[in-house]
Amino acid sequence: MSQNLHISRFVNFAVRFIQIIIVFPMAVLLSFYIPPYNSMDYELHFLLCLMFSAVISIVATKLSRKLVMLMFFAILGTFIYNSTFKDQTFEGIYDDYNALLVNMTSNPHKVSYFKPVRGTYFQTQRVKSAMQPTHPRVRDFSVKNSTRYFHDEYYQKFGKMTRYFSLFKHIRLNWKYVNDPLGMDYYSPPVESMNLLAGDCDDYAILMASSVMSIGGEARVVISPNHMYTEVKVGAVEDLDKVSFAIRTLFPDEVAGSKIHFHETGGDLWINFDYTASYPGGPFLEPELYSVISFEK
Repeated sequence: MSQNLHISRFVNFAVRFIQIIIVFPMAVLLSFYIPPYNSMDYELHFLLCLMFSAVISIVATKLSRKLVMLMFFAILGTFIYNSTFKDQTFEGIYDDYNALLVNMTSNPHKVSYFKPVRGTYFQTQRVKSAMQPTHPRVRDFSVKNSTRYFHDEYYQKFGKMTRYFSLFKHIRLNWKYVNDPLGMDYYSPPVESMNLLAGDCDDYAILMASSVMSIGGEARVVISPNHMYTEVKVGAVEDLDKVSFAIRTLFPDEVAGSKIHFHETGGDLWINFDYTASYPGGPFLEPELYSVISFEK
C-alpha cells in the first residue's frame, strides 16, 4: 500500500513537471508556425503564444495524463526532427530567444526585441561553419589591412578600434556586390572572399567578422528581414563619446553631420560595420532585426 502511494505521488509529480516544462517549447513552436496577426508586435505575439500554451497544458492535464505525456513526446519529436533535417537545434532556441534581451539604442526606429522567425537556426549554423578567424591567410589579410590606413598616432590616441576601422575602410572601399547563384543562398568562406572582395551581404558580413576576430576583436553577425551585417564591440556604453569622436576624426567626410548608430548589450557598445553605411556606426539598412549570431571569445 505504501509503495503504491509513493508511486502515485511520483507519477503526480512527473505529470505536473511535464505540464510546466512543455509550455515554453510549445510557445516557441506556435510562434514560429503561426504568424502574428496584422501589425501585432512580435513580443506580444510570443506572449500570447505562451499564455495559449499554458492553457492547453492545463486543459490537457485535466482531460488525461496520457494526453500530456503524448504532447511532451510530440514536442520533443518535433524538435529532434527539426534538429536532424532542418538544422534547427536546441542551441538555436536558446540563441534566438536570448537575442530577445538585446536592446537597441539610438536608432531612428527603436525596437525592443528581436523578431523570431523560421530559418534563423539554419542561418546560425551555416554562418558559424563559414567563419575562419584563425585561418593563417585570414590573419595575414587582417594584419596587413588593419595597419593600411591611419597613422600610428591615431592608434596611440584611439587604441585598437583604429585597427578595426582600418579593416572596415579597406574592405568596404574595395567590395563589389555580386548576387548568389540563382536559387541558392551561397555563403562564401573568408579565404575566398578576401581574394575576390566581392559577393553579397552575407559574404561581406562573414569576412568582416572573421577579419576583426582574427586580430583580437569581438564581432557578431546580425540578421534582419532581407539583410545580414557585422557589428563590432568597441567598448562600453560610457565610451560612446570617445568612439563617436574617433569615428568623426577618422571618417570626417563620410560622417559629416550624421549620427553614430549603435546597439547596447549588457553595457557593451556595438557599432554597425555594414557595407551599406559609409562609416562605422552608419545608419542601419533595416531597423527591424531577427536575430544575432555571437561567437565564442
